[in-house]
Amino acid sequence: MEPKPYVVELDPETNTLLKMYLFQNIQNLEVIRSNIIQGVWNCAAIKPNLIIEPFQVAVAANRAVLSEKQGALVTKTVFSEILYNLSLTRNITQSLTRFGIEKDPNLLICFLVTDQSDASKDILPQIEGEMLPMSDLKGFTCSKNLKSIYKLKDIPTHQDFTDVIVSRMVTKNFVTH
Repeated sequence: MEPKPYVVELDPETNTLLKMYLFQNIQNLEVIRSNIIQGVWNCAAIKPNLIIEPFQVAVAANRAVLSEKQGALVTKTVFSEILYNLSLTRNITQSLTRFGIEKDPNLLICFLVTDQSDASKDILPQIEGEMLPMSDLKGFTCSKNLKSIYKLKDIPTHQDFTDVIVSRMVTKNFVTH
């Protein structure tokens, strides 16, 4: 039996769900990368080592769909906007490079599902890798990279990093971190 995806309803105004899958040992990374960049696949591919928990991606996706609805995308697509929203930088290229698909054979694949479309049904069978339960995500998280990217070096280790990361993500347009 395949692991269930992480599914969360985004802002009710958007009538959109975020559906997220965790993969490891992906064999066809270049095909996936090419299909996403060329717009053949409507999804986002995120490096799981920079994600502390699915809520972090849900916040970024929610901002992305709201920006799309308001005609205020900073990037070209709602999927690249998710990657941009995960980053603290306002540099689009740096955000996409830092959080997007590279050479790591492990990925989070994110879909935005509406009543009209669910691209996951067509795309998932084309991913040559092992699907894992989302509960395995913490095993991929690299604390050293998280601390560096989200500037967590001075945060006491007992404090919940998720709260700090999400707060910094949503305030990047107003505050320099």
